[in-house]
Amino acid sequence: MRSDFDRTTAITPIEGRPGTFAVELDAGWSSLVGVHGGYMCALAVRGVESVVLGRFVRTVTTSFLRTGAVGAAELSVREVRHGRTMSTVVADLVQDDRVLLTSRITAVVPRAGVEWSTPAPLDVPPVERCVPMDAGRVSHFNRVQGLLDPASLPFSGGDRAMVRGYIRPLEGRRIDSAWLAMATDWFPPPAFVRLEPPTGGVSIDLTTHVHQPELLLGDDDWLCASFEIRTSANGLAVEHGVITAGDGTPVAESFQTRLTAQD
Repeated sequence: MRSDFDRTTAITPIEGRPGTFAVELDAGWSSLVGVHGGYMCALAVRGVESVVLGRFVRTVTTSFLRTGAVGAAELSVREVRHGRTMSTVVADLVQDDRVLLTSRITAVVPRAGVEWSTPAPLDVPPVERCVPMDAGRVSHFNRVQGLLDPASLPFSGGDRAMVRGYIRPLEGRRIDSAWLAMATDWFPPPAFVRLEPPTGGVSIDLTTHVHQPELLLGDDDWLCASFEIRTSANGLAVEHGVITAGDGTPVAESFQTRLTAQD
């Protein structure tokens, strides 16, 4: 059986229009405003995977242009360059003839290279000391299993704009590039630890790099995650996120630009 994530990120080719897919923006991915941005990025990844076969999506750079609404939309995917081992692809998500987001995506063939990784375990309390996310009316928080560090909860008035905790799929599905593109945007905006929404919550751009495009967690395993904003200047803040395996090995990293202007 398909997982909930696979079902809600399914895309359907439109006959006679190569590279164009029909999608349904699922109500279960509703966010504080409109449809969750990371979920829409995952749809773009799905489109690229359908067009550039046999290549893993490694980097997704997305500009969020408009808010998406639950319902029908179209995904347009165009390969800009097809190299021997690497493809550069552009994906646009369109609804009612308006572009919601545009993504530039790098996909590569599996290959060996010069490799190293320095595990750096995140300073997250043990799972049993963390708390479930209170979804409230924000549906997308219910689409994964997530736990938050009690010391970095939204609206706690802390001085450090940081959110951290644990995350894993609802079902025992493999973790892939589409899921990680979503996961780097799943946690509450770090600015909400010290600011009231919507300040610091509106996404402008999101870049996600996938270190491990294929990963299967054990039944008791979690991914660790930390997202922090250290600098906000001239109305924009830069958020750096890291998702690691339990031993601290990086799985994905992200940089996100968020709006902190208050006018």
